[in-house]
Amino acid sequence: MYCDSKLELQSVDFKFSYDSFSIQKSLVGKKLDLGTIYSPVDIFFDDSLLFVSSIGQNFNVTVFDTHDNYSKLAHIFKNGAGPSETYSVAKMDFLKDGSVWVHDIMATSMKRFNFSSIMDSVFVEELESAFFMNPILSAVYVNDSIFYTTTQGVFPHSRFYVYSKDGDEMRAHGSYPNFGLEIPPTVEVDVFWAKSMVHPSREKFILAYEYLDLVELFSRDGNLIKRIHGPLQFLPSFDIGERGGTPYMKRVYEKTQHAYKSLAVNEEEIFLLFANGRTNKPGDKEASIHYNHVVVLNWNGDPIRFYELDHAVASITVDWNNKILYGLDRIESEIYAFQF
Repeated sequence: MYCDSKLELQSVDFKFSYDSFSIQKSLVGKKLDLGTIYSPVDIFFDDSLLFVSSIGQNFNVTVFDTHDNYSKLAHIFKNGAGPSETYSVAKMDFLKDGSVWVHDIMATSMKRFNFSSIMDSVFVEELESAFFMNPILSAVYVNDSIFYTTTQGVFPHSRFYVYSKDGDEMRAHGSYPNFGLEIPPTVEVDVFWAKSMVHPSREKFILAYEYLDLVELFSRDGNLIKRIHGPLQFLPSFDIGERGGTPYMKRVYEKTQHAYKSLAVNEEEIFLLFANGRTNKPGDKEASIHYNHVVVLNWNGDPIRFYELDHAVASITVDWNNKILYGLDRIESEIYAFQF
């Protein structure tokens, strides 16, 4: 089976194009002198601290002080299963009380930590944790002490698995987007791979999709508020393969397009790192794919601004107070600061 480009995504509430942006700018990045960063994966920002997560290291995150010329403050989250340890850091979700939820995708867990700064160091204390039965691809923590998670699970086959703060599965909720094709559940999970992020109020959250330029806004109850398609309005392109008797999404080089890879949010805006419908070349590794377009929407899904970066990156985070967009170049292990 192959996705026919003549099909249309169903139940779209709003479509936009590049022409919808009244503000379009080019941003010039400044490479930061952070010393050697080994195997970086993602970047996060909170207050004045820049966090760089890595894989295959003794510690999963390195912390830099942006107020002190990006000096290195600490290595945190030792690699392991003990208190205040993690096997990986896929997301850092900062709460208004100063604590942070950390998604450890390898350990299938969410852990909440407190930070404390003493002299020129940062220390963490584990406050609570939730371990999940199913592999969790992305998770958001909302007001009523529950997580909405995307997962590789297909029994039941739902958009979200909902867990309590203790890690107890409460229910399945919602459905995947539909563009008029019958897709096996194990394939649909791959086709609709998405990253999630929650509004600081915890009242709503967003999904941004990797293989079609679609974002969805949801209420704190996990109900769909709005489905927004653009700016290129393409659909997933794929074949269906079979591995061990199980169907899977077979990505087609030079046909399977890429959309949203990374995002950052505040109370008003959503920054989305966008691939501009880029396709892979044979031999490309998805972990090294870099993008240089940033789409900015508000929380109503309206297009606000569009930025073109002079240096392609794989992950973004934002210092909202100082209007700095940080971008991670995973291939070169470098971080760039873009003033907007």
